[in-house]
Parts: sequence; C-alpha cells; structure tokens
Amino acid sequence: MSGAMDKLVRDLIPEQLAAKGVAAQVSRYGDAAFLEALRAKLVEESVEYYAARDDSEAIAELADLMEVILALAGVHGADEAALNEARQKKLAARGGFHERFRLVIDD
Repeated sequence: MSGAMDKLVRDLIPEQLAAKGVAAQVSRYGDAAFLEALRAKLVEESVEYYAARDDSEAIAELADLMEVILALAGVHGADEAALNEARQKKLAARGGFHERFRLVIDD
C-alpha cells in the first residue's frame, strides 16, 4: 500500500492493515465529523459505481453504497426497517423507476 490516506474506512480495515504490518493512526470521528465523512463517502462510492466496468463491479459498488446509506440512516435516527418503510411510502406515492420513463418538458 502506498500513499497517504485520511478517510472513513470500514470497521475491519484497521485490523486488516495491522495484520499486514501497515502502520496507521486510527481515531474515531465525532458526530458532526462522522456525518460529513459519510456524506463524502457517499459521493466517493457513487463515483466508483459510475466508473464500474461490468455488472460484478457495479454490484460491489452498490453494496458499498447501501452500507453507507444504512450508516447515514443511523446517524439520522433510522434503522434499515425505517428506511425501507420510508422508501415504500415514496414508492406508493410516486412510483419507482421500473417503467424507465424519460420526461422532457419544453417551455
């Protein structure tokens, strides 16, 4: 591993790096900083999804996005069930994206 790093990582990464002999300083984010780090991670993982070259990479990046989204939900006081309930309400009210509709409105 080369290069400097200062970012939010998954829970097992520090332990895995230590097992490989990689020296790293590990600290915990406070509440406000954690929210900002998660927001940055959401963008990072979205960019990685956008750059995915095949279905396998896309699925792996979507899994990362789900993990970040679940962590963000927790920060906002919701668990996976509450998030899914909110998703279902929006789905019932506005639908999903299954129909692949493209909307164009000319002024």
